Amino acid sequence: MLQFEFFNLDFGQIMAYFQNEIVVGWVLVGSGIIAAAWLLERIVDPIPLLGDLLKYIIHFATYFGFFVGILDMLVGYVVYVTNPAGPYSAYVAALLVITGFSLSMRVISKFPIAFLFAGAAASFGTFTIYGFLSGLTSDPFIGTYVTEILTFKWMLVIWFLLFFLVYGFSSLILKLIELIGKIFSSTPVSIILGLGCIAVGIIALLAPAMLFTIPWPTA
Repeated sequence: MLQFEFFNLDFGQIMAYFQNEIVVGWVLVGSGIIAAAWLLERIVDPIPLLGDLLKYIIHFATYFGFFVGILDMLVGYVVYVTNPAGPYSAYVAALLVITGFSLSMRVISKFPIAFLFAGAAASFGTFTIYGFLSGLTSDPFIGTYVTEILTFKWMLVIWFLLFFLVYGFSSLILKLIELIGKIFSSTPVSIILGLGCIAVGIIALLAPAMLFTIPWPTA
């Protein structure tokens, strides 16, 4: 039977894997290529093979950039926590986190965040209310009313009430987050972050002592 041992690792073991300048360097370079793919594609467009490769990378970033962004933020956290004494570890960590946020928001900003959040919260609330009330159907005093409330039409009414309530309270904050995300995921910012990641990644691969404490301290 096929087993995915990765899912059996604890967080400490996952962090230990990224306590390596080679891994961090390649994460930086890969993320930088994805973030700056728009510019790189136009630079290498006259070269058929590289131009086509960058087009595929852009498509990859569109669909999987969210997960690459999460990986960047995880690696940034690892660098900051496990190599705090490195000459520029904090800056590398900040670059990874900001790039990760940019790549993640590039995908998330395409969706109506407030509606998605309100819909998820309303669904969770409706199921919670249903679970609570379902235990009261046999109550001699309110059982009849509870049974009526548990019908689909009233559950739908409750869902809409919760949806508009959550949307009203959260839309302003989520719109602000969405605006910040659109700024960080815009093409000019993505290109700057991408080129920065590539440059720092190359340094991490070729001269890691300039950035980190070598060897890495054990957490």
